[in-house]
Amino acid sequence: MSPFAKAALLSVAAGFIFNLETTVVKAIEGVPLATLVLARALGQLGWTLPALLRDPTLPRTRALPMQVFRGLLSVVSWYTYYIAFVGLPLATATVLSFTSVLFVTALAGPVLGEKVRWRRWSATLIGFAGVVAIVRPGSVGAVALDWPLAASLASALMGAAIVLTTKTLARTERTGTIMFWIGVVAVAVALPVALPGLAWPGWTNLLLLVLCGLCGPFAMHLWINALRMVDASVVAPISYVRLVFAAATGVLLFEEVPDAWLGLGAALIVGSALYITRREAQVAQRRAAPLAANAQAAIPIQSAIQPVKPEAARASSSGPGSSPNSR
Repeated sequence: MSPFAKAALLSVAAGFIFNLETTVVKAIEGVPLATLVLARALGQLGWTLPALLRDPTLPRTRALPMQVFRGLLSVVSWYTYYIAFVGLPLATATVLSFTSVLFVTALAGPVLGEKVRWRRWSATLIGFAGVVAIVRPGSVGAVALDWPLAASLASALMGAAIVLTTKTLARTERTGTIMFWIGVVAVAVALPVALPGLAWPGWTNLLLLVLCGLCGPFAMHLWINALRMVDASVVAPISYVRLVFAAATGVLLFEEVPDAWLGLGAALIVGSALYITRREAQVAQRRAAPLAANAQAAIPIQSAIQPVKPEAARASSSGPGSSPNSR
Protein backbone atom coordinates (compact mmCIF):
# COMPACT_ATOMS: atom_id res chain seq x y z
CA MET A 1 0.00 0.00 0.00
CA SER A 2 1.35 3.43 -0.94
CA PRO A 3 2.08 6.10 1.70
CA PHE A 4 -0.77 8.19 0.32
CA ALA A 5 -3.25 5.31 0.63
CA LYS A 6 -2.13 4.64 4.21
CA ALA A 7 -2.37 8.34 5.09
CA ALA A 8 -5.81 8.55 3.50
CA LEU A 9 -7.08 5.59 5.54
CA LEU A 10 -5.64 7.04 8.74
CA SER A 11 -7.20 10.43 7.99
CA VAL A 12 -10.63 8.90 7.35
CA ALA A 13 -10.34 6.84 10.54
CA ALA A 14 -9.37 9.95 12.51
CA GLY A 15 -12.38 11.83 11.13
CA PHE A 16 -14.69 8.96 12.07
CA ILE A 17 -13.35 8.81 15.65
CA PHE A 18 -13.48 12.60 16.10
CA ASN A 19 -17.13 12.41 15.01
CA LEU A 20 -17.72 9.50 17.40
CA GLU A 21 -16.43 11.64 20.27
CA THR A 22 -18.84 14.50 19.52
CA THR A 23 -21.70 12.05 18.97
CA VAL A 24 -21.11 10.63 22.46
CA VAL A 25 -21.00 14.14 23.92
CA LYS A 26 -24.30 15.00 22.26
CA ALA A 27 -26.00 11.71 23.17
CA ILE A 28 -24.94 11.28 26.79
CA GLU A 29 -27.57 12.36 29.34
CA GLY A 30 -27.45 13.18 33.02
CA VAL A 31 -23.70 13.88 33.10
CA PRO A 32 -22.44 17.40 33.88
CA LEU A 33 -20.28 19.14 31.32
CA ALA A 34 -17.45 19.37 33.86
CA THR A 35 -17.45 15.57 34.18
CA LEU A 36 -17.17 15.20 30.40
CA VAL A 37 -14.18 17.53 30.35
CA LEU A 38 -12.57 15.64 33.26
CA ALA A 39 -13.02 12.37 31.34
CA ARG A 40 -11.31 13.94 28.32
CA ALA A 41 -8.46 15.22 30.52
CA LEU A 42 -7.97 11.81 32.16
CA GLY A 43 -8.00 10.19 28.72
CA GLN A 44 -5.32 12.59 27.56
CA LEU A 45 -3.12 11.84 30.56
CA GLY A 46 -3.76 8.10 30.37
CA TRP A 47 -2.76 8.07 26.72
CA THR A 48 0.74 9.27 27.64
CA LEU A 49 1.36 6.78 30.48
CA PRO A 50 2.85 4.00 28.28
CA ALA A 51 5.33 6.51 26.85
CA LEU A 52 6.14 7.69 30.39
CA LEU A 53 6.84 4.11 31.50
CA ARG A 54 9.17 3.63 28.55
CA ASP A 55 10.91 6.97 29.11
CA PRO A 56 10.89 8.41 32.65
CA THR A 57 12.49 11.61 31.31
CA LEU A 58 9.33 12.45 29.34
CA PRO A 59 8.17 15.22 31.75
CA ARG A 60 11.43 17.13 31.41
CA THR A 61 10.79 20.44 29.71
CA ARG A 62 12.65 23.65 29.00
CA ALA A 63 9.44 25.63 28.59
CA LEU A 64 7.26 24.93 31.63
CA PRO A 65 5.28 28.23 31.53
CA MET A 66 4.41 27.66 27.87
CA GLN A 67 3.48 24.03 28.61
CA VAL A 68 1.09 25.20 31.34
CA PHE A 69 -0.39 27.81 29.02
CA ARG A 70 -0.82 25.17 26.29
CA GLY A 71 -2.63 22.90 28.75
CA LEU A 72 -4.93 25.71 29.88
CA LEU A 73 -5.83 26.44 26.25
CA SER A 74 -6.72 22.79 25.76
CA VAL A 75 -9.03 22.50 28.74
CA VAL A 76 -10.84 25.75 27.89
CA SER A 77 -11.13 24.58 24.30
CA TRP A 78 -12.72 21.30 25.42
CA TYR A 79 -15.32 23.13 27.49
CA THR A 80 -16.35 25.39 24.61
CA TYR A 81 -16.14 22.53 22.10
CA TYR A 82 -18.53 20.35 24.07
CA ILE A 83 -20.95 23.25 24.69
CA ALA A 84 -21.08 23.81 20.93
CA PHE A 85 -21.81 20.19 20.08
CA VAL A 86 -24.43 19.80 22.79
CA GLY A 87 -26.32 22.91 21.67
CA LEU A 88 -25.89 22.89 17.87
CA PRO A 89 -26.64 20.32 15.15
CA LEU A 90 -23.67 18.02 14.61
CA ALA A 91 -23.00 19.15 11.04
CA THR A 92 -23.24 22.84 11.94
CA ALA A 93 -20.89 22.53 14.92
CA THR A 94 -18.46 20.48 12.82
CA VAL A 95 -18.37 23.05 10.01
CA LEU A 96 -17.83 25.91 12.46
CA SER A 97 -14.96 24.01 14.09
CA PHE A 98 -13.14 24.14 10.75
CA THR A 99 -12.84 27.93 11.11
CA SER A 100 -9.84 27.26 13.34
CA VAL A 101 -7.71 27.34 10.17
CA LEU A 102 -9.01 30.83 9.44
CA PHE A 103 -8.15 32.05 12.94
CA VAL A 104 -4.64 30.59 12.57
CA THR A 105 -4.11 32.72 9.46
CA ALA A 106 -5.46 35.82 11.20
CA LEU A 107 -3.18 35.32 14.23
CA ALA A 108 -0.03 34.07 12.50
CA GLY A 109 1.19 37.60 11.74
CA PRO A 110 0.85 39.25 15.16
CA VAL A 111 1.73 36.13 17.19
CA LEU A 112 4.44 34.39 15.15
CA GLY A 113 5.58 37.30 13.01
CA GLU A 114 4.72 35.43 9.80
CA LYS A 115 4.04 37.43 6.66
CA VAL A 116 0.46 36.73 5.50
CA ARG A 117 -0.16 38.06 2.01
CA TRP A 118 -3.38 39.10 0.32
CA ARG A 119 -4.23 35.67 -1.10
CA ARG A 120 -4.50 34.01 2.29
CA TRP A 121 -6.23 37.05 3.76
CA SER A 122 -8.80 36.87 0.92
CA ALA A 123 -9.37 33.18 1.57
CA THR A 124 -9.78 33.90 5.28
CA LEU A 125 -12.43 36.57 4.61
CA ILE A 126 -14.29 34.20 2.28
CA GLY A 127 -14.25 31.58 5.02
CA PHE A 128 -15.74 33.97 7.55
CA ALA A 129 -18.38 34.85 4.96
CA GLY A 130 -19.30 31.17 5.16
CA VAL A 131 -19.89 31.62 8.90
CA VAL A 132 -22.30 34.47 8.13
CA ALA A 133 -24.08 32.26 5.59
CA ILE A 134 -24.58 29.55 8.20
CA VAL A 135 -25.71 31.92 10.94
CA ARG A 136 -27.70 34.27 8.60
CA PRO A 137 -28.93 36.43 11.51
CA GLY A 138 -32.52 37.59 11.26
CA SER A 139 -33.56 34.96 8.72
CA VAL A 140 -36.07 32.15 9.11
CA GLY A 141 -34.32 29.04 10.39
CA ALA A 142 -31.22 31.00 11.37
CA VAL A 143 -28.79 29.67 13.95
CA ALA A 144 -29.62 31.27 17.28
CA LEU A 145 -27.13 33.90 18.43
CA ASP A 146 -26.60 32.30 21.83
CA TRP A 147 -24.01 30.44 23.89
CA PRO A 148 -23.58 27.35 21.68
CA LEU A 149 -22.76 29.53 18.65
CA ALA A 150 -20.41 31.72 20.68
CA ALA A 151 -18.82 28.59 22.16
CA SER A 152 -18.23 27.08 18.71
CA LEU A 153 -16.34 30.16 17.51
CA ALA A 154 -14.50 30.46 20.83
CA SER A 155 -13.45 26.82 20.53
CA ALA A 156 -12.14 27.47 17.01
CA LEU A 157 -10.22 30.49 18.29
CA MET A 158 -8.75 28.41 21.12
CA GLY A 159 -7.86 25.75 18.57
CA ALA A 160 -5.94 28.34 16.57
CA ALA A 161 -4.09 29.45 19.70
CA ILE A 162 -3.27 25.80 20.40
CA VAL A 163 -1.77 25.42 16.91
CA LEU A 164 0.38 28.51 17.35
CA THR A 165 1.61 27.60 20.84
CA THR A 166 2.33 24.04 19.71
CA LYS A 167 4.44 25.40 16.84
CA THR A 168 6.41 27.40 19.38
CA LEU A 169 6.84 24.44 21.75
CA ALA A 170 7.79 22.06 18.94
CA ARG A 171 10.99 24.02 18.39
CA THR A 172 12.43 22.67 21.64
CA GLU A 173 10.03 20.05 23.04
CA ARG A 174 9.17 16.47 22.11
CA THR A 175 5.64 15.61 21.06
CA GLY A 176 5.30 13.15 23.95
CA THR A 177 6.36 15.82 26.44
CA ILE A 178 3.79 18.27 25.07
CA MET A 179 1.05 15.62 25.23
CA PHE A 180 2.02 14.69 28.80
CA TRP A 181 1.85 18.26 30.10
CA ILE A 182 -1.48 18.83 28.37
CA GLY A 183 -2.86 15.91 30.37
CA VAL A 184 -1.33 17.03 33.66
CA VAL A 185 -2.54 20.62 33.39
CA ALA A 186 -5.97 19.61 32.09
CA VAL A 187 -6.56 17.18 34.98
CA ALA A 188 -5.31 19.73 37.51
CA VAL A 189 -7.85 22.28 36.18
CA ALA A 190 -10.77 19.96 35.40
CA LEU A 191 -10.76 17.91 38.63
CA PRO A 192 -11.54 20.76 41.09
CA VAL A 193 -14.26 22.07 38.76
CA ALA A 194 -15.87 18.66 38.33
CA LEU A 195 -15.48 17.45 41.92
CA PRO A 196 -18.65 19.05 43.40
CA GLY A 197 -20.82 17.40 40.74
CA LEU A 198 -19.15 14.00 40.63
CA ALA A 199 -21.55 11.10 41.15
CA TRP A 200 -21.93 7.52 39.97
CA PRO A 201 -23.17 7.94 36.37
CA GLY A 202 -24.32 4.36 35.82
CA TRP A 203 -22.56 1.69 33.81
CA THR A 204 -23.77 2.92 30.41
CA ASN A 205 -22.70 6.49 31.02
CA LEU A 206 -19.41 5.29 32.50
CA LEU A 207 -18.62 3.41 29.30
CA LEU A 208 -19.57 6.48 27.26
CA LEU A 209 -17.32 8.66 29.42
CA VAL A 210 -14.40 6.29 28.87
CA LEU A 211 -15.12 6.32 25.14
CA CYS A 212 -15.27 10.12 25.15
CA GLY A 213 -11.97 10.34 27.02
CA LEU A 214 -10.10 8.05 24.65
CA CYS A 215 -11.54 9.11 21.30
CA GLY A 216 -9.85 12.53 21.25
CA PRO A 217 -6.23 11.44 21.83
CA PHE A 218 -6.68 8.33 19.67
CA ALA A 219 -8.01 10.34 16.72
CA MET A 220 -5.20 12.87 17.12
CA HIS A 221 -2.68 10.02 17.16
CA LEU A 222 -4.05 8.71 13.85
CA TRP A 223 -4.05 12.20 12.34
CA ILE A 224 -0.43 12.88 13.35
CA ASN A 225 0.66 9.55 11.84
CA ALA A 226 -1.11 10.48 8.60
CA LEU A 227 0.78 13.78 8.52
CA ARG A 228 4.08 11.92 8.98
CA MET A 229 3.47 10.04 5.71
CA VAL A 230 2.41 12.84 3.37
CA ASP A 231 2.25 16.62 3.32
CA ALA A 232 -0.60 18.34 5.15
CA SER A 233 -1.88 19.88 1.90
CA VAL A 234 -2.29 16.36 0.49
CA VAL A 235 -4.15 14.80 3.40
CA ALA A 236 -6.19 17.85 4.48
CA PRO A 237 -8.93 17.44 1.83
CA ILE A 238 -9.53 13.88 3.03
CA SER A 239 -9.91 14.99 6.64
CA TYR A 240 -13.05 16.95 5.76
CA VAL A 241 -14.85 13.63 5.31
CA ARG A 242 -15.65 14.22 8.97
CA LEU A 243 -18.37 16.60 7.78
CA VAL A 244 -20.01 13.73 5.89
CA PHE A 245 -19.91 11.58 9.03
CA ALA A 246 -21.41 14.42 11.09
CA ALA A 247 -24.23 15.10 8.63
CA ALA A 248 -25.10 11.39 8.36
CA THR A 249 -25.00 10.92 12.14
CA GLY A 250 -27.17 14.00 12.67
CA VAL A 251 -29.81 12.70 10.25
CA LEU A 252 -29.81 9.11 11.52
CA LEU A 253 -29.56 9.66 15.29
CA PHE A 254 -30.79 13.19 16.00
CA GLU A 255 -33.19 13.97 13.12
CA GLU A 256 -31.05 16.96 12.04
CA VAL A 257 -31.54 17.79 8.38
CA PRO A 258 -28.88 20.10 6.85
CA ASP A 259 -30.21 22.93 4.67
CA ALA A 260 -28.86 24.79 1.64
CA TRP A 261 -27.41 27.61 3.76
CA LEU A 262 -25.32 25.12 5.71
CA GLY A 263 -24.13 23.66 2.42
CA LEU A 264 -23.13 27.10 1.14
CA GLY A 265 -21.36 27.99 4.36
CA ALA A 266 -19.57 24.64 4.45
CA ALA A 267 -18.39 25.12 0.85
CA LEU A 268 -16.97 28.57 1.66
CA ILE A 269 -15.31 27.54 4.93
CA VAL A 270 -13.87 24.23 3.72
CA GLY A 271 -12.82 25.71 0.38
CA SER A 272 -10.98 28.59 2.02
CA ALA A 273 -9.37 26.27 4.57
CA LEU A 274 -8.12 23.98 1.80
CA TYR A 275 -6.71 26.92 -0.14
CA ILE A 276 -4.91 28.24 2.95
CA THR A 277 -3.45 24.80 3.70
CA ARG A 278 -2.24 24.41 0.11
CA ARG A 279 -0.81 27.93 0.05
CA GLU A 280 1.06 27.43 3.32
CA ALA A 281 2.56 24.21 1.95
CA GLN A 282 3.79 26.05 -1.15
CA VAL A 283 5.35 28.78 0.97
CA ALA A 284 7.04 26.19 3.20
CA GLN A 285 8.46 24.38 0.16
CA ARG A 286 9.89 27.61 -1.25
CA ARG A 287 11.54 28.37 2.08
CA ALA A 288 12.94 24.86 2.39
CA ALA A 289 14.38 24.70 -1.13
CA PRO A 290 17.43 26.96 -0.47
CA LEU A 291 18.19 25.06 2.75
CA ALA A 292 18.09 21.73 0.91
CA ALA A 293 20.30 23.09 -1.86
CA ASN A 294 22.86 24.38 0.66
CA ALA A 295 22.85 21.05 2.47
CA GLN A 296 23.47 19.14 -0.78
CA ALA A 297 26.24 21.54 -1.74
CA ALA A 298 27.93 21.02 1.63
CA ILE A 299 28.06 17.22 1.35
CA PRO A 300 30.98 17.07 -1.16
CA ILE A 301 32.97 19.41 1.07
CA GLN A 302 32.26 17.28 4.12
CA SER A 303 33.13 14.13 2.18
CA ALA A 304 36.49 15.59 1.24
CA ILE A 305 37.26 16.12 4.91
CA GLN A 306 35.74 12.93 6.31
CA PRO A 307 33.18 10.31 5.24
CA VAL A 308 29.57 11.23 5.89
CA LYS A 309 27.67 8.65 7.89
CA PRO A 310 24.15 7.78 6.70
CA GLU A 311 22.65 8.99 9.98
CA ALA A 312 24.34 12.37 9.66
CA ALA A 313 23.19 12.73 6.06
CA ARG A 314 19.61 12.05 7.04
CA ALA A 315 19.84 14.56 9.89
CA SER A 316 21.23 17.29 7.64
CA SER A 317 18.61 16.70 4.96
CA SER A 318 15.72 16.78 7.39
CA GLY A 319 16.51 20.32 8.41
CA PRO A 320 16.26 21.88 11.85
CA GLY A 321 12.99 21.48 13.63
CA SER A 322 11.44 19.16 11.05
CA SER A 323 9.75 17.09 13.72
CA PRO A 324 9.20 17.60 17.42
CA ASN A 325 10.06 13.94 17.94
CA SER A 326 13.62 14.59 16.77
CA ARG A 327 14.39 16.65 19.88
